[in-house]
Amino acid sequence: MSKFDGMKNVEFILEQLKKEGADKAACSVNKSIKSEMNIDSGNLSLYRTTENVSVVIKSLIDTRKGVITGNDLSDSAIKENACKAVELSRSSEKDDGNDISPMQPAEELSVGDIEPDNEKMYERLKEFLDYTKSEYPTLQLNQCILDFTRDEKNYANSNGVRFKETQGVYSFGAMFFAKDSKGTSSFNYSGASHLNLNTPLKDWGNIDEIMKQNCEQTDTKTFEGAFTGDIIITPASVMDFINTAVSLFMSDMPLITGTSIWKDKLGEKVISSLFTLRSNPRKPGIELENLYTNDGFKTQNTTLIEKGILKNFALSLYGAKKTGKARCVSGGESLIIEGGNESKDSMIKNVKRGILLGRFSGGSPASNGDFSGIAKNSYLIENGKITMPLSETMIAGNLVKMLSEIITVSKERIDYGNTILPWIHSTGITISGN
Repeated sequence: MSKFDGMKNVEFILEQLKKEGADKAACSVNKSIKSEMNIDSGNLSLYRTTENVSVVIKSLIDTRKGVITGNDLSDSAIKENACKAVELSRSSEKDDGNDISPMQPAEELSVGDIEPDNEKMYERLKEFLDYTKSEYPTLQLNQCILDFTRDEKNYANSNGVRFKETQGVYSFGAMFFAKDSKGTSSFNYSGASHLNLNTPLKDWGNIDEIMKQNCEQTDTKTFEGAFTGDIIITPASVMDFINTAVSLFMSDMPLITGTSIWKDKLGEKVISSLFTLRSNPRKPGIELENLYTNDGFKTQNTTLIEKGILKNFALSLYGAKKTGKARCVSGGESLIIEGGNESKDSMIKNVKRGILLGRFSGGSPASNGDFSGIAKNSYLIENGKITMPLSETMIAGNLVKMLSEIITVSKERIDYGNTILPWIHSTGITISGN
């Protein structure tokens, strides 16, 4: 990225916005270079490098906002887009939520490799391919991608804010299914991101465990009727449910419109005291750091929910100004759930009848948290033992109720690089077979 000077670009953009008459201005210029190795249909198949530039230009006149996005950093394109952004500001409606972040000390963050270690990438990918062929001969690797992305992000605004963040990150994702004489499993996938390649890819996230389970799921079964029972939620599904909870109850639009059932619950107990959720974009705690939020604030670690008590909403600057509530200093990302004291194996032993949820496929929950969908890559648990892999199984419940009736949280957690999550055992879920 030696020829790329993102900070020079954002300074030039601010200069043009000021010339066009913006009262306040903000902009970001990001560049990423991705080097990617693939496995397709079980074979090493592709190496490629792609480059991407993104530009966001924001103008405010009074509280009227204009935003233009693009990828052209030529002087002529910047001048044209700055003019368009200011014109949009003049024609937009006033909105008292529109603003930019105040003056903060300039700061830079740089982590990770500068260039990809191509030899090590190849070694790790081949090692993974050889391992899966040896350990899981019935597993079909549909697609696996190991990539290295060097990101440079630059942010500036007319209040004097200047942030620059540069990261070199390795990301691995695998999609697969199993096929043997008994049948074919449902596909599954997993992945994680890290700053180095020190660990075999099979140990990223819990991909090895998921591949093993997938090979057990070629002969799935169902049961008659329905029952209300326990659920052990695996980390990947925990991620989906928690992101949904944050979106439904703690983010901008539900709080602005008043649909969030937690809108008046700050400082109150909203779910189980066994549940603590932190948002830690800075070390210690998270490997892949974020220096600043999308709206131009230096990030700080914070607690969103502590022992079931709602401590903070996940509000942006816009959401904070519209609701009169505090802005989330972390940006609401890099989520970490505190671990508990019980092993995941003990959790299973404590289930009389229920389900081990591998993957959940369903529509968006209702505003009150009601959800229903299909349990994929999942198992029936009876009398403390996993008895069979499931097919055609529906689950239904309420997100808040499920998080309120947590029985245990596992001491084991999975580190995905940008989030750290345990297994969660809850109850009161409707589980339906044929």
